[in-house]
Amino acid sequence: MEAPIGIDGLVRETIDPLRDTMINTLYWQLGTDPYFGTATARLSDWYSHNTKVGPVWGRGREQFKTAGEWRIFKNAEALMERGTDPPTEIIKAGHQAGLDVFLSLRINDGHDSNGLDRPNGLPDGINDVNMSPQRHAHPEWLLGNEPEFQERANEGSRRQTRFAYNFAIPEVRQYVLALVTEAIRNYDLDGFDLDFCRQPSLFKKGEAANGGPLITQLLREIRAELDAKGKTAGRKLSLSVRVPPDIEANRKVGIDVRDWIKEGLVQIVVGGDPAGWNYRLPIESYLELTKGTDCKIIAQNLCAFREARGRSATVLFGEGSYYTTEQFRAVAAKHWQAGADGQYIWNQHFLKFSADDKFDRQHWKEIGDPATLEYKNKHYIVGPTGRGGTLPNILEGPGAKSETNVEIADKLEASIEKGIAVHAVLRLKVEQLTIADQITIKLNGVVLNRNSATVRLNYNDCWLDFEATRLLKNGSNILSIEVKERNPHVQAPLVLRSVEALVSY
Repeated sequence: MEAPIGIDGLVRETIDPLRDTMINTLYWQLGTDPYFGTATARLSDWYSHNTKVGPVWGRGREQFKTAGEWRIFKNAEALMERGTDPPTEIIKAGHQAGLDVFLSLRINDGHDSNGLDRPNGLPDGINDVNMSPQRHAHPEWLLGNEPEFQERANEGSRRQTRFAYNFAIPEVRQYVLALVTEAIRNYDLDGFDLDFCRQPSLFKKGEAANGGPLITQLLREIRAELDAKGKTAGRKLSLSVRVPPDIEANRKVGIDVRDWIKEGLVQIVVGGDPAGWNYRLPIESYLELTKGTDCKIIAQNLCAFREARGRSATVLFGEGSYYTTEQFRAVAAKHWQAGADGQYIWNQHFLKFSADDKFDRQHWKEIGDPATLEYKNKHYIVGPTGRGGTLPNILEGPGAKSETNVEIADKLEASIEKGIAVHAVLRLKVEQLTIADQITIKLNGVVLNRNSATVRLNYNDCWLDFEATRLLKNGSNILSIEVKERNPHVQAPLVLRSVEALVSY
């Protein structure tokens, strides 16, 4: 039988990569996550720590669907048989490494719907052996399979599931409170995090309007538990929440961040995106709420799941399956410029296992300080609508216009005046563009000479690189395109698919 990973292996894979970086706080999520080791990627509402409230993964099981599921059970069980468990060892090792360690709980994680149509997934739905025992025992606690939960209840929500808990039911709130309270009392933690991003659906249709006060009361009780533990520990323990970026959309589903900040219930608000990638989160609205308070606004950086950039980006520029150091830097720099109090790195830790054993964590040593980032190379990308940008823009024919904001945090003109060598390129991808199409491209009102651009073609994709060192300025830059004439032999419309700025020192 394979030997369990043990404490040394746990510390090696979780704490050691954080040493000699700018990371000062680790959020350790309570739960069970075999990722590629199970069809649903995560086992919702199953736990791999010493809990008497929630179900412990694998207890009483003779068979598992996959090796990954079994291995997670054996590793955690081996620690618990030795009188310890993963959170205990992570907190101890984290403190020894100079880190604050928060425990975190996903609120209504939706991964238990992932495998419904997959082999070895959840073909039996609520009756499947991998469904949480709580859901088996209390189907009346669930949101159900109503049509509205097949749609997005919140602009930031990626996934809805009929197996999510209905927080209008008192027993659901009591169960979640008991899970959190147990963890606060049992571990030497520095704070607790509630992750609402993993599924911001808490109530059935028509109940969300009255649901906000229920969730706020839940946070009050958690805040009281943290205060009580803090008195014993002799230090203030923080309550953190990770929430989607739209304050009003959150409020409509019962996530009243405004009230939480106003009452002083939370000390950290992480502006996040449920799908993980967003090139510019609108954190200004959150920052406005924190004026005069001690609450900090932390901005989420790009995660492991990169935006699908298309074949041509891979063929022409060698883009891999995850973001580059320069792209991580660019997102962090924009959020620092917007006023963020810190950066949140989410779902990058497992890139070593899921994408590249030699994943470069260089940006972990840089993005925690805007001064360190200032003269580092960056690759800015304008996102799609709702993901930090307004793309794509379809240009149907003559007279069609588009306008795009290209935000950068670098101060190119000031760098040049200081004698610092810097170069900037504006890169566009315009689908269906040919030499017979006549378009006018302007950056901050200056017409760009298309004949001076470096042109790269890949099937229907046309990439244009323009020299822009003297044109791009700190903050917003307006890119405008107008179609004068179309190639009469091509039916497909022009599409501005990508707008980027590459800055190198």
